[in-house]
Amino acid sequence: MVENPLPDGSRLKGVCCCTAHITSEDNSRLYTLSHQAQEYSDADWIHFTGSGYLIRLDAWSYPLLRLKRLGLSKVCRRLVFTLISRYSIGLIHLDAFGELLPGSDTFDW
Repeated sequence: MVENPLPDGSRLKGVCCCTAHITSEDNSRLYTLSHQAQEYSDADWIHFTGSGYLIRLDAWSYPLLRLKRLGLSKVCRRLVFTLISRYSIGLIHLDAFGELLPGSDTFDW
Protein backbone atom coordinates (compact mmCIF):
# COMPACT_ATOMS: atom_id res chain seq x y z
CA MET A 1 0.00 0.00 0.00
CA VAL A 2 1.31 3.46 -0.90
CA GLU A 3 0.85 6.20 1.67
CA ASN A 4 -0.23 9.58 0.30
CA PRO A 5 1.65 12.39 2.06
CA LEU A 6 -0.73 15.12 0.85
CA PRO A 7 -3.48 16.34 3.17
CA ASP A 8 -7.05 15.76 1.93
CA GLY A 9 -7.66 19.49 1.44
CA SER A 10 -4.76 19.80 -0.99
CA ARG A 11 -6.09 17.25 -3.48
CA LEU A 12 -8.79 18.08 -6.01
CA LYS A 13 -11.36 15.75 -7.51
CA GLY A 14 -12.64 16.64 -10.93
CA VAL A 15 -14.06 15.55 -14.25
CA CYS A 16 -13.09 16.54 -17.78
CA CYS A 17 -15.81 16.29 -20.41
CA CYS A 18 -16.69 17.77 -23.78
CA THR A 19 -18.11 21.26 -24.27
CA ALA A 20 -20.74 19.58 -26.48
CA HIS A 21 -22.62 18.96 -23.21
CA ILE A 22 -23.39 22.68 -22.88
CA THR A 23 -25.32 24.98 -25.18
CA SER A 24 -23.79 27.61 -27.43
CA GLU A 25 -25.32 30.25 -25.16
CA ASP A 26 -23.64 28.64 -22.13
CA ASN A 27 -20.33 28.72 -24.01
CA SER A 28 -20.74 32.44 -24.75
CA ARG A 29 -21.72 33.18 -21.16
CA LEU A 30 -18.78 31.22 -19.71
CA TYR A 31 -16.40 32.98 -22.10
CA THR A 32 -17.66 36.40 -20.95
CA LEU A 33 -17.53 35.45 -17.27
CA SER A 34 -14.03 34.01 -17.55
CA HIS A 35 -12.69 37.21 -19.10
CA GLN A 36 -13.92 39.68 -16.47
CA ALA A 37 -11.07 41.95 -15.46
CA GLN A 38 -12.26 43.43 -12.15
CA GLU A 39 -11.02 42.10 -8.83
CA TYR A 40 -13.19 39.40 -7.19
CA SER A 41 -15.07 38.66 -10.40
CA ASP A 42 -16.39 35.36 -11.69
CA ALA A 43 -13.08 34.96 -13.54
CA ASP A 44 -11.72 33.95 -10.11
CA TRP A 45 -13.56 30.61 -10.34
CA ILE A 46 -14.38 30.24 -14.05
CA HIS A 47 -11.18 30.01 -16.07
CA PHE A 48 -10.81 29.99 -19.86
CA THR A 49 -8.34 27.29 -20.93
CA GLY A 50 -8.11 28.05 -24.64
CA SER A 51 -10.29 25.10 -25.63
CA GLY A 52 -12.84 25.26 -22.83
CA TYR A 53 -13.38 26.20 -19.21
CA LEU A 54 -12.14 25.07 -15.84
CA ILE A 55 -14.78 25.74 -13.19
CA ARG A 56 -13.79 25.57 -9.52
CA LEU A 57 -17.06 24.40 -7.97
CA ASP A 58 -15.66 24.47 -4.45
CA ALA A 59 -15.13 28.24 -4.67
CA TRP A 60 -18.79 28.80 -3.71
CA SER A 61 -20.96 27.23 -1.03
CA TYR A 62 -23.82 26.84 -3.52
CA PRO A 63 -22.23 26.69 -7.00
CA LEU A 64 -25.42 25.61 -8.78
CA LEU A 65 -27.34 28.58 -7.43
CA ARG A 66 -24.47 30.86 -8.48
CA LEU A 67 -24.47 29.35 -12.00
CA LYS A 68 -28.21 29.92 -12.20
CA ARG A 69 -27.86 33.56 -11.15
CA LEU A 70 -25.16 33.99 -13.79
CA GLY A 71 -27.54 32.81 -16.51
CA LEU A 72 -26.28 29.31 -17.27
CA SER A 73 -28.89 27.00 -18.78
CA LYS A 74 -30.79 24.33 -16.93
CA VAL A 75 -29.05 21.70 -19.08
CA CYS A 76 -25.63 22.97 -18.00
CA ARG A 77 -26.64 23.12 -14.36
CA ARG A 78 -28.13 19.62 -14.56
CA LEU A 79 -24.81 18.30 -15.91
CA VAL A 80 -22.91 19.96 -13.05
CA PHE A 81 -25.43 18.68 -10.50
CA THR A 82 -25.16 15.13 -11.83
CA LEU A 83 -21.36 15.18 -11.71
CA ILE A 84 -21.30 16.66 -8.20
CA SER A 85 -23.85 14.11 -6.97
CA ARG A 86 -22.27 11.04 -8.54
CA TYR A 87 -18.59 11.81 -8.15
CA SER A 88 -18.35 14.45 -5.41
CA ILE A 89 -16.20 16.68 -7.62
CA GLY A 90 -14.77 20.09 -6.85
CA LEU A 91 -13.78 20.95 -10.43
CA ILE A 92 -15.15 20.46 -13.89
CA HIS A 93 -13.13 20.97 -17.03
CA LEU A 94 -15.38 21.52 -20.04
CA ASP A 95 -13.04 21.03 -22.99
CA ALA A 96 -13.65 20.94 -26.74
CA PHE A 97 -11.43 17.84 -26.88
CA GLY A 98 -12.94 16.19 -23.80
CA GLU A 99 -14.84 12.93 -23.76
CA LEU A 100 -18.58 12.68 -24.34
CA LEU A 101 -20.34 11.36 -21.25
CA PRO A 102 -22.84 8.57 -21.92
CA GLY A 103 -26.41 9.46 -21.04
CA SER A 104 -25.82 13.23 -21.04
CA ASP A 105 -27.37 15.68 -23.49
CA THR A 106 -25.15 16.94 -26.33
CA PHE A 107 -25.44 19.95 -28.60
CA ASP A 108 -24.05 20.43 -32.10
CA TRP A 109 -22.80 23.99 -32.25
